[in-house]
Amino acid sequence: MTLSATTSFTDQEHAQELFDSLIEDGHDSDEMKEFMEEHGHKDFYLYYEDYCQALAEFDQQTVDSFLEVFDLMDIEHLGDAYMGHHGSGAEFAESFVSDCGYVHTDMPYWIAIDWEETWDNLSYDYSESNGFIWNNNW
Repeated sequence: MTLSATTSFTDQEHAQELFDSLIEDGHDSDEMKEFMEEHGHKDFYLYYEDYCQALAEFDQQTVDSFLEVFDLMDIEHLGDAYMGHHGSGAEFAESFVSDCGYVHTDMPYWIAIDWEETWDNLSYDYSESNGFIWNNNW
């Protein structure tokens, strides 16, 4: 590991201690080094274990999508924020409204609901990234 100009000795020392401990537990050193290069020593010792837990529960694509919307420091909330994968925000809106019981299957065929506008209304509380829907209010 190399010490970057913005990393204090304390951050690197804590990161090295966690790195050594995780190596003993069987973690991949290349993955940990890559994480440190991308996020820094401090984020490694603060969030790497939560990041690994998220990867144990969800796939890499889901975790990456979460990190496009939220910060790494929020990774522990991924499970609370996850609302599923949908083709679009409008598809999520239709599913959400139907699941809440506001739309009935016996509605006349001529009734049209603007799901895009409904998504626009919901998007204050929800975010979408690569088809993944996230609740902003975990």
